[in-house]
Amino acid sequence: MAINNINNLAGNRVQNNTGNSQSSVAKSTNGGQDARATQVKVDSVSLTSEAQQLQQVQKNLNSASTGNESRVESLKKAVASGQYQVNNDAVAKKMFSFEAKLEKTLG
Repeated sequence: MAINNINNLAGNRVQNNTGNSQSSVAKSTNGGQDARATQVKVDSVSLTSEAQQLQQVQKNLNSASTGNESRVESLKKAVASGQYQVNNDAVAKKMFSFEAKLEKTLG
């Protein structure tokens, strides 16, 4: 027995499902076995209450205002115009502090 079009199984399911009313009528006249073989199982997903809460929190965080919008915009303008000056000493101190905390945490 040859297996044809094995890589398009999902596409065949969708096509079979959309033309289900016509094919089920035609298949039912061919006998009970054919009608049972053409039934398509439908996948479903349900979220737990924790997942739904997490999704709601994520939506709230995405829409929440941080109050830094004006500062962010002014920094964007300064960077775009070339006027932003990086404080090398402050960056180095922060990096050193972070590395020290990380080393202390990881042991």
